[in-house]
Amino acid sequence: MLKKVLVITAMCIGIFLCMLDTTVMNIALPAIQNGLNTNLSDLSWAINAYTIIFAAFTIPLSKVAERIGLHKFYILGLIFFLIGSIISASSQNLAQLIGGRAVQSLGAATIFPLSMVIGISTTSLSRRTRVIAALGVTQGLAAALGPTIGGILTQYFGWRWIFLVNAPLI
Repeated sequence: MLKKVLVITAMCIGIFLCMLDTTVMNIALPAIQNGLNTNLSDLSWAINAYTIIFAAFTIPLSKVAERIGLHKFYILGLIFFLIGSIISASSQNLAQLIGGRAVQSLGAATIFPLSMVIGISTTSLSRRTRVIAALGVTQGLAAALGPTIGGILTQYFGWRWIFLVNAPLI
């Protein structure tokens, strides 16, 4: 029973990370703009890259995961997400930030659907409603809290921490 709870918790954290990174950057845009000395319209591509790649690759990467193995591919997604977060946090120019967000998004496109599949498959049919609810609430909470978390991190630690905060959770 404890193992199932830990797996479901880990899957909720995965979903939290993916959804957090869809909104966490919005509030930090002025600080990133100043830090990378770029304009806002170009900087918007760092947000767009994450969203577009996430949407485009979620289904294809899920199919690849079915062939390779869900758990192995999930770990690979976490690695990609971590590498992308580190690249984004350490970027010195806009191209590096966009590249980091693209790598991060490939990880998210893997983590998000596999968190659902793995989380749901670890529990009995009678308890799946609770797991689906937990995963759904986590998703909504992360999207809603993203701007607040982004603002706090940016104000007190700097914009790079909106990406570095992912590392201990991964």
